[in-house]
Amino acid sequence: MPFNSTPQDHSEGFVRLALAGPFLQYLTERRIDPQPALDQVGLKAELLSDPSVYVHSELVYGLLNAFSDLAGDRYLGLHVGETFDLQGWPPFAQAQQESKTLFEFFTRFVRLVPQESSSVRHRLIVDADKATYRIERQQEPAVPPIQVTGFGAAIYIRLLQAVVGKSWDPSVVRWESRFINGLPINYKGVEVGLGTSPGMQISFPVNWLFINLTPETASKPYVSAPQDEQVTVVAAMRSVLRDKLDEPDLGPRVVADLLGIQADRLVKALRQQGTTMPREVKRLKVDVAKEHLRNGDKTVGDIGLLLGYSDKSHFTRFFQRQTGMTPTAFRAEVQS
Repeated sequence: MPFNSTPQDHSEGFVRLALAGPFLQYLTERRIDPQPALDQVGLKAELLSDPSVYVHSELVYGLLNAFSDLAGDRYLGLHVGETFDLQGWPPFAQAQQESKTLFEFFTRFVRLVPQESSSVRHRLIVDADKATYRIERQQEPAVPPIQVTGFGAAIYIRLLQAVVGKSWDPSVVRWESRFINGLPINYKGVEVGLGTSPGMQISFPVNWLFINLTPETASKPYVSAPQDEQVTVVAAMRSVLRDKLDEPDLGPRVVADLLGIQADRLVKALRQQGTTMPREVKRLKVDVAKEHLRNGDKTVGDIGLLLGYSDKSHFTRFFQRQTGMTPTAFRAEVQS
């Protein structure tokens, strides 16, 4: 009896870059300069605190592996996961507050987690004597997710321990992944095994699903989970291009580099969404222009410059072709 998270048509492999934020914070607190690793993948530190930025999952895998090398810590992912604030993680906190049993928790959690990523599919599988929470990668990773797997092990073992409470017994729990070199065997007393898939999973006795959560653990406040659109290639592309619309070359190769994906994979993903890069760049330019015309005090010429139009008349013609009205007319209408 499986409970699934995301449909197969949203499996392009993009994640919220802010998911790497706890790693950056962990290194900073230990006075380890993360910049060499950030330079290695072409990212700025401030982007890791922006929840609106999405990149391809393999860029994040590479970044976190580089953080591990930089820190000289083979188990960096585990150590970050052990200090991660579960109550500040909306999917966990919301699912926990609204659930009376572990079964209710997981059936809610499995639907909330996909708001963070489209690179994995979450499933709760219930058998006669065993329950398995499985995180399946939608694509075979070209970059080994070693530190991500270690982080996942720490998070999901802590998560299970938190909701099970006094019934917790690590000897009946098993963690599996193909990338287990990011955690020691018998981590926290849990059996660690080599899996066959590129994902990861945690198994535990099925009767735990019907344990009542204690009022103390079930009533903690939570921050509302983000209500963003699906984490698709279009959302990812828009997130990295908002501040680069004035650049002359926004072709597939440039944008793919920003996302951490090969250009042909980017074009293919856009095609699967029924769109093209020129179309989405135009849409984004119109949306950004409307935001400035609606809410800001920039002149029409200044807005055009932000979008790559050095001549006000060129921007006006572009905007009118896309919307049916001039920027000045649009501003007058929305501000009247």
